Amino acid sequence: MDLEIVKALQLLRNPVLDWFFYIVTQIGDQYVFIAIAVIIYWTIDKKYAHMFVFAFMTSAIVNSSLKEIFKRQRPFYLEGVESEEHWNTDGYSFPSGHAQAAGVLGYTAYDASKKTKKNWIWYVGIAIMVLVPLSRVYLGQHYLSDVLVGVVLAFFISHFTFKLVRNMKDKEHIYTVMLIPLFVILLFFVKNHDLYIAAGGFIGFASGYYIEKVYVKYDVKTTFWKQVLKLVIGLVIVLVIKEGLKFILPYSALEETNPTTLDLFLDFFRYLMIGVWAAAGAPWVFKHVIKHR
Repeated sequence: MDLEIVKALQLLRNPVLDWFFYIVTQIGDQYVFIAIAVIIYWTIDKKYAHMFVFAFMTSAIVNSSLKEIFKRQRPFYLEGVESEEHWNTDGYSFPSGHAQAAGVLGYTAYDASKKTKKNWIWYVGIAIMVLVPLSRVYLGQHYLSDVLVGVVLAFFISHFTFKLVRNMKDKEHIYTVMLIPLFVILLFFVKNHDLYIAAGGFIGFASGYYIEKVYVKYDVKTTFWKQVLKLVIGLVIVLVIKEGLKFILPYSALEETNPTTLDLFLDFFRYLMIGVWAAAGAPWVFKHVIKHR
């Protein structure tokens, strides 16, 4: 029945919906997560950004582990399911990583709406949790069960991690660093590309967050134009690390579709560097180069 739902939804295919859902599906991608995380961390609230990143990374690591357990083939490999080549995602199907990302964003929107008393934030979160999973089925990347489980799983993971981090009170930087060995050990048992990316990002951010809180102590408040300048400088360097290092590090030619063990560790390193820069490097630069007020 799962496959029939994908085929039925694809009966609606037309150029307008193709374009719309391809744009929507990007909301569940890592670029959007990085952008949202750093905007919150660099300009609004470091502790809240930490909580968001903690939830997102935990969800991503659970997702990668479950995919390795179930090893479900994506629907676009099957006859009768249409998918453009540039839509296709590598790896297994269950549960949906994009849907889990949407679930984390949705829960964060729900929590932020309660915190700020602004209901429109929660409405945006609901829209994300509906449209992103729907886009994954429409594009032939996932079954309905993949996305439903992904959203629900992420929502509960986010609820648990938000509560856990809040219970850490002012020692969240210490407890987060203490989790690093668990993720390192996990890498020896699960050779999954997404897991290496998530673990690298988590370890880098956790280490950087500790350094920032103990030594840098950056105050995010400043004038509007300096906030804009921070984001431009910070995101450009994130992009240089993420994409520029691909041309420097010795990747295999098959890295995108069939990564070698070396490729996995190089991607782990790239995302570790992004995490360290975002959490500690950028705040240090902002504090000492872009003066406040």
